Amino acid sequence: MEFLNRLQNSMDIDWSQLKSYSLSIIYTAIITYALIYLVRFILHHFFKHTNFLSEKKEQTIESIVRNTSTYLGFFIIILAMIKPFVDIKNILVAGGVVGIVVGLGAQKIMTDLLAGFFMIFEKQFQRGDFVHVNGEIDGGTVEEIGFRVVKIRLLNGKLMIVPNGEIRKVENGNVERRRVFESVIVSFKENPAQIEGLLGEVCDELNEKHSVYLKRDIDGEYLEPYQVHGLSSLDSSPYGYRFSIKATVNDEFYMEAAQIAKKIIAQKMYDHHISLAAQQFAVQDRQKDYIEQ
Repeated sequence: MEFLNRLQNSMDIDWSQLKSYSLSIIYTAIITYALIYLVRFILHHFFKHTNFLSEKKEQTIESIVRNTSTYLGFFIIILAMIKPFVDIKNILVAGGVVGIVVGLGAQKIMTDLLAGFFMIFEKQFQRGDFVHVNGEIDGGTVEEIGFRVVKIRLLNGKLMIVPNGEIRKVENGNVERRRVFESVIVSFKENPAQIEGLLGEVCDELNEKHSVYLKRDIDGEYLEPYQVHGLSSLDSSPYGYRFSIKATVNDEFYMEAAQIAKKIIAQKMYDHHISLAAQQFAVQDRQKDYIEQ
């Protein structure tokens, strides 16, 4: 009977303390997230009404602040929850011992955080940049940059999340200026002068009908309109000449501008019956198969 009384006493709940504890957590959460929302709101409207930074830099800073403030808010609430039960000083004193145990499992996280820190402050890329990570063939647009991970939207629509510590190499197509550089490889039997003339017509059409994609300077002049780059290489392919065109375009229109340039080049080659290198390659393959038979 005495044991049951002790058990009942140990299970008694001090409802006043529980209420005070719950209200403290709720108030902490409300105040913390209200401050976070206020900081984000002020930052967003400051960027909206000023032109100190480019739009992409503003988006990058907002993304970093959003990620950092979320982690910070979560950490503050966790501290508020454990404070009544644990002496923070004791946690700091025991930090050396706990750090050895936890550190082994947190090495990966610390690597990601340090890599993210240097990546952000070295401005290796920004939100909205089109990048290839670690030599991947399929590139994508950076949607979010955090201290631990980077989120990249691939061309196929999939979202790729890469821990910062695993990023070894980045090819950034948006460093200062985004350039469309499209090439076509034609047969060695074609007249190089004719190909340059046809590509000149392609550039004229692009500059006339699709000038909205072109990037302008502060005076409203085009930085680099569509123009023929010329015979860019003789030895890039054993089957033909490589000719190219180029132009500097607005970042947000890069993919669309590149696709339209490809389409117009292909149509121009087809309309004038220009033999491409791939056609010659296919003929040679068929001849080889015939000889082997």
